Amino acid sequence: MESTIFYQGAEIGRAGIEPDGLYYRLSASAAEPGHGVWRLWGCFGTDSRCLGVLFPGTGGLRLDRRVSRHGWPVLPDCFVLGREAEGFRPWRGILEGQELPDAMIKTGGDGGLTLAIFAPPEGPVPFAERVEQMKESEIDGRDCLLLDWPPETP
Repeated sequence: MESTIFYQGAEIGRAGIEPDGLYYRLSASAAEPGHGVWRLWGCFGTDSRCLGVLFPGTGGLRLDRRVSRHGWPVLPDCFVLGREAEGFRPWRGILEGQELPDAMIKTGGDGGLTLAIFAPPEGPVPFAERVEQMKESEIDGRDCLLLDWPPETP
């Protein structure tokens, strides 16, 4: 299985997952978006899990590792390159039929989620119908809108 790796909503690399006995072999390569430590995140529904730290290699960043099939009963929906910030993990996914290509997610103590949505200035805001429930914020120097999930029903 070959998949795209995204960074802040844009394609930045490729990841491949191949069966390897009781494991999966994960190989990933991506352009380096800036200096520092970069992690590959797998998005599983409304969860985001760190899959490993990428290291400098030929033509950019690389990650090669084996993962137990028992630990991954389902494969990630997508892959995101990023860093955790203020308790938020990089995430990309679909909620209620709306794609969120550039977001972060944080799990609350009550089991609920908080979404940090980064909307482009020229584009529509995802979940615009819930804008009254959103709070403006900044995470890692980027402006965003925070939305508790599931949202309160009016």
